[in-house]
Amino acid sequence: MSDARTIHAVSHTHWDREWYFSTLDTQLFALMAFSELIEALENNPRFVFHLDGQSSIFDDFVRLMPEMAHRAQALVAQKRLLIGPWYTQPDLFNISTESLFRNLRVGIHHAKQAGYCMQVLYLPDTFGSHAQLPQIARAFGLPAILLRRGYDPNVMGPTELNWEALNGDSVTTVITPFGYSLAHPERGGRWRNFSRHHLDEETFPLIARMKTLTASEDLLCPIGGDQVSCDADFERLIDEINHHSDDRWEVSSYERFFATLNDKTLPPWRGEFRIPRLARVHKSIGSSRYDIKKANFDVEEILTRLAEPMLAIARLNGIAHGDALLEQAWRWLLESHAHDSMGGCNSDETNRDILHRCRQAQQIGEAIYSLHARQILANLAPDKNYRFLLSNGTSSPTVTVRQQTLITPQPSFSVLDETGQPVQVVLRQQQKIQRPRHVLLTPDGEVETEQQAWYYENVVDILNAPVPPLGLALFFVAPASAPQPLLANTPEATAIENAYYRLSLHRNALRLEDKIQGRVLEPLLHFHDVSDDGDLYDFSPLPGDDGLLFSAFQRVAIRHHPAHQEMHLRATLTLPEALNDDRRTRSENTRSVAVELIVTLEDNIIRFAMSVDNQVREHRLQLRFNSGKVINAVTADVPFGSIVRENQAINSAAGFAEMPVDSEPFMHQLSAHPDFHFFARGLKEYEYHGQELRVTLFRGTGNLGKDDLLYRPGRASGQRMATPEGNLIGKLHFEFALCLAALSPAQLAVRQQHYSFSPVLWQWQQDRSCLHRLDNFDLHIPQQKMARLKILDALPEGFIVSGVDVLYGQTLVRLYNPSAKALPIPAPWLPHLCNAMGEPEEKTRLRGYDHLTLKVE
Repeated sequence: MSDARTIHAVSHTHWDREWYFSTLDTQLFALMAFSELIEALENNPRFVFHLDGQSSIFDDFVRLMPEMAHRAQALVAQKRLLIGPWYTQPDLFNISTESLFRNLRVGIHHAKQAGYCMQVLYLPDTFGSHAQLPQIARAFGLPAILLRRGYDPNVMGPTELNWEALNGDSVTTVITPFGYSLAHPERGGRWRNFSRHHLDEETFPLIARMKTLTASEDLLCPIGGDQVSCDADFERLIDEINHHSDDRWEVSSYERFFATLNDKTLPPWRGEFRIPRLARVHKSIGSSRYDIKKANFDVEEILTRLAEPMLAIARLNGIAHGDALLEQAWRWLLESHAHDSMGGCNSDETNRDILHRCRQAQQIGEAIYSLHARQILANLAPDKNYRFLLSNGTSSPTVTVRQQTLITPQPSFSVLDETGQPVQVVLRQQQKIQRPRHVLLTPDGEVETEQQAWYYENVVDILNAPVPPLGLALFFVAPASAPQPLLANTPEATAIENAYYRLSLHRNALRLEDKIQGRVLEPLLHFHDVSDDGDLYDFSPLPGDDGLLFSAFQRVAIRHHPAHQEMHLRATLTLPEALNDDRRTRSENTRSVAVELIVTLEDNIIRFAMSVDNQVREHRLQLRFNSGKVINAVTADVPFGSIVRENQAINSAAGFAEMPVDSEPFMHQLSAHPDFHFFARGLKEYEYHGQELRVTLFRGTGNLGKDDLLYRPGRASGQRMATPEGNLIGKLHFEFALCLAALSPAQLAVRQQHYSFSPVLWQWQQDRSCLHRLDNFDLHIPQQKMARLKILDALPEGFIVSGVDVLYGQTLVRLYNPSAKALPIPAPWLPHLCNAMGEPEEKTRLRGYDHLTLKVE
């Protein structure tokens, strides 16, 4: 019986911007490859080519080859050179929600500027997909998603699905289960050289297997590869295949293929794509190259919580500057979000490039914030010196400043809000400093005038300062009759405590007393160190290695203040220095790894700041938290909501492309129980077992790719390249927190944002120059009334701030509902509702796990 189908042959390249090579390497090759591509497309009007669903590589080409820009843009406008909607092909698990939105916002904008944006959310090689991708696609009006990895036909059914997000949004989704090189005999070669032998050996059997996974009359056959140019004779080659095949092969495109599904009812799927049944998803990649994960987290917070809300407020007052530079910051960051890049499976040189781009993006974000803070503050209470402002890019009604500089004219001072109410200040340090000398230019040269006057430079925390969500607030330094109490060492103290917790050392282990719940967690945490024979894609312990456990600390100091307490601890981990060459045992030679830990009680948050001086190689270091009772599942955050994951208890790679280990990703928060929550600033991977929530700090490995791993038998996933910097030798810094309280989803989101946000104290004072970026530049600031210091007049209960998108002259505020219960949308917001591109949208209620976007004018 004949089972002939229509095979849609699609010519494409999957273009990694960087990987085991650098961005500059691929740009050099692109100058040749894409010049040939343009010639081939111009010479064959029926030829269509897909430039990997991203705009950035097209932008790079026309920037470097401006003489070919018009020709390239004409092909885009004709829908024969297809680019977008992404700016770069992103990693989906190690970046924030707003980063995904900026990626599509920038990618679609640049594709449309070039002539046309492909209407398929294309992710051919990303290492799995989270459950909320359909909602993000719908936010941009994209009707189709094309994936490769994470699909399991035994669980998800056919390769054509109606993928439904947590809020109910659904998108037609197709999986290419055997990749994007179904007729690719030379795997990366310049030309395909189709032969009957290859068709019989590989292509036709793959097509036959695809037929067992779907009853669709139309099948998709991508033909291309990594960093390959086009086949100018693609149409002739497809004709040749038709001579040997029972199926009907035709030159097609991804959009044309999806059009065949328009009138079909597809089976539903709700959830993630993370099962490594047919393709590797590298489930432990979240702990590779922690350095870039932390750098990226810091930049995302600066851009989305500081720079963009500040720029939005400045725009509302008519003083916004730097829009183009902000887009450049995002473009540098998005280049670092490509799946190989932020995944961490890259060369050492590439990793250094990623860190450099993150630093550049961070500098732009800090400068944009500082410039506008200076302009706004100049026009707020200009008769008051030593005033400062704080901004709030979160949903919390208060912010907490940590370890920042405050200049005061006298040693005894207080801080008042705009209503004259005192704000709690923790004075960490105070230094008396002579005011700078004045320089007078005279006919005889410069004359310096020394002032016998002093000011005081204070390092302070400011606790729970009232600042409205998405707004600014003004504060004043006032004289005080008594000096501020100093955070001081208390040698006699053995514990720190507040109304919620008491934390102490018992038998050298951390002991936590939860006063509200009446429970004791002892020891609160262990370090677990184990061998890692893996590569930058996958963790792989040595067979039989159970690892080493450490829980002993030494108390260094306890520092007390009426409003603040912190405990300083240290530990020494004695660890094997590396693996032995036989890849069976760890070295008998050991090194000491020093750990410093500061634990702070901040209301119902327990904050941890840790440094680890890593001196050993080829190992993984985890924190194991005692939750007090057996964990049955962990709830992890995903964009606009959360997902509950249970362990699978699969102990073999048999039947899988790699063993589906129970290492899972998260963005910012985890809940082991309704009253046991973990927050992190840059950590991305967790496991659980028994009563323990296990969070990976980092893992070190000196290889990009490696054969024959315990959890991933067979070939290496990447190039077999030495990456000594992947061992992360040196000091690493970690920030995380616990919250042991029963909280609603909205309360939990607010607490996490309050913890993660680091506001900048921007002060107007004349004593110390260069305290902030750009505060010493000559700048004419016109006097004007600051009409609006909040982006939204109010934030109703249950609505959580996701971000403020200020690109391309628009101000778009994104809010979400993290609970399953729908919320009514306030009537004043209804005329301002829009999609993620700023186009009008209508709805009256916000479904569970849904989001909305408001255009603010």
